[in-house]
Amino acid sequence: MKTILKTTLLRLVLAIPLCLASPLLAQSAEWPVDDAGLKTLAQSLMSSWAKSVHSQDWSAIDTVLDPNSQRLTFEGAFDKASQIEAIKSLSPATPQVSDVVASRVGDALVVTCLAKVASPPDGPALSSDPTPRLVVWQLTDGSWHVAAWASLNMPAKRPAPQPAKWAGDAALNAQGEAMVMKFLQAQHAKEIDAFDAMIADGMQFVNFKGQKLRADMVKGAKMATTDSPAITDTRTTRCGTLTVVTCNLAMGQKIGFTTLPASPAPFMVVFQGEGDAAKVIAIANTNKPE
Repeated sequence: MKTILKTTLLRLVLAIPLCLASPLLAQSAEWPVDDAGLKTLAQSLMSSWAKSVHSQDWSAIDTVLDPNSQRLTFEGAFDKASQIEAIKSLSPATPQVSDVVASRVGDALVVTCLAKVASPPDGPALSSDPTPRLVVWQLTDGSWHVAAWASLNMPAKRPAPQPAKWAGDAALNAQGEAMVMKFLQAQHAKEIDAFDAMIADGMQFVNFKGQKLRADMVKGAKMATTDSPAITDTRTTRCGTLTVVTCNLAMGQKIGFTTLPASPAPFMVVFQGEGDAAKVIAIANTNKPE
């Protein structure tokens, strides 16, 4: 009996520092049973992540970011090491997160939201309005990890993107570029059935119009007229079952009275799987009307 009590107490003592170190590390690593629970989980993860990023909790950030995670902003793409460096320049104020939308795709939790945050003290002036965010969480080894995240907060006039912060693997980069091109070419050629088949149920995306769902993507593909896509500076990483691809995409588009320029803009696609069997689960497009 004494041995059992000692063992139980030891487990409790060992667990306390982990839970106190960061709210992110204390999240329940299991799937909710309904949509309401899914949203609650997403809100909790997003709130804790925002606090960790803007309080620069390096231990939590390092633990939660998948080693192969990518981040996308109007400036371009960042790997894990350059993400952590970039976080140092963010505003110290914790953003106000609202309008959280959560969907499950396999072992991934796709989350979009709006976030309002002050501009960094030494950076360019960003929008003071709530702007879209995208985060793809993955449940691996009993813990939640960020595989990809994107911010669409940017200056009123979007500057030309910078080159990616790291070289990546050339063969993997080429595979990711082929996957993205196949998807975008189907949209450009109005091969709607093929385009639709490449999108997973639960897919979400963010663009200059805000947070969008799978049905919005298919509807937009039917209505829009696009230029042939051109991709440069592709970076591809794998986070468990997910393939994360970032690039600078030049793809002019007209839909109704809205025109998107053909100048390169940072672009992210997250796939579940790889190759021809892969499904698109998340997209972040930083292009916007001039």
